[in-house]
Amino acid sequence: MHINQHEMTTWLAEMFIAAGCPKDEAILIAQHLVDADASGHPSHGIARVPRYMSYITEGTVRPSCAHEILMTSGSLRLIDGLHSFGQVLGHLVVDQAKQMVAQHGLALIGLRNSGHLGRIGGWAELLAESGLVSVHFVTVPGSRIVAPFGGREARISTAPIAIGIPQADGHHFILDFATSRVAEGKVLVSQKTGSKLPSDAMVDKDGKDSDKPFTIYGESATTSVPNPRSGAGAIQTFGQHKGSGLGLACELLAGALTGAGTNAHDRPFGNGMLSLVFRAEDFDTDNLMQQEAQDFVQSIRDCPPREAGKFVQIPGDPERAKRAETTAQGVYLNSTIMDQLVAISDGFGLTKPNMSA
Repeated sequence: MHINQHEMTTWLAEMFIAAGCPKDEAILIAQHLVDADASGHPSHGIARVPRYMSYITEGTVRPSCAHEILMTSGSLRLIDGLHSFGQVLGHLVVDQAKQMVAQHGLALIGLRNSGHLGRIGGWAELLAESGLVSVHFVTVPGSRIVAPFGGREARISTAPIAIGIPQADGHHFILDFATSRVAEGKVLVSQKTGSKLPSDAMVDKDGKDSDKPFTIYGESATTSVPNPRSGAGAIQTFGQHKGSGLGLACELLAGALTGAGTNAHDRPFGNGMLSLVFRAEDFDTDNLMQQEAQDFVQSIRDCPPREAGKFVQIPGDPERAKRAETTAQGVYLNSTIMDQLVAISDGFGLTKPNMSA
């Protein structure tokens, strides 16, 4: 079924307000979740609402836009998110990065004790819209669900990385990926909708490849809020030792360096992020960068495809195409996810939006 984007955002915001979030905070959370679905990443979108509600109930996140600046020195800043919602803290990092770059030409911001930050590429997109290059390293303390290369037990998080590079035509280069074979959210969507995963997405307790959500969810796989730490298996890293190495780097940079903590120890769930942001034009002393970047990107898009009828894209292209489709058709929701949202909505006495097949 499809729902108008604006109506879906309003409905979700009403749920978060009913759950105790201030209105402006609830709107930010809802906008970010709906945009994840609208851009083709349901793993980081609306399907997470039941889990977010459980975070509020359990005290894992605290409704309110609270934070504390622990250190600031020129272009450096360290922020304690105090377990506020990641969507609110992500916007905070973006806004403070813009201010710091305007003053110093560069911003390096560490964030600890954040709620789930959602789709990290969303923050890179916002910065690229302001003409800023950004690199983001993320870790998830308390979410030891990925096995390092060669291992069969979980030791690290999905540890995503995002890079945003602005382009003059507005079609910005946005690279966003988990260092795991698949994001945990994709396993969550598979559990809820039956969508297929790669056959080697996970490794079971015996060291064999698996594509079954039960591998990481265990008995909780049958609940509306499955726990990825309940199963005996783990998600695998992408690219064997390469993805594993990048995942370890994220744990060290976004975890150990920021004080968010690594997955060497049992911790409450949270997110840590290290973001580097700067102006592209500061390096463009010959005023050639944008033309060079556009020429290069176009040369990639012009590459002959391996399959007839296909075409080569740059990171960010699939999201732009999906957004255009969603604008026309509305946000698509699987019936299982919709039923869970309706149950939450009914529990708060809210009215659900209009739906179309």
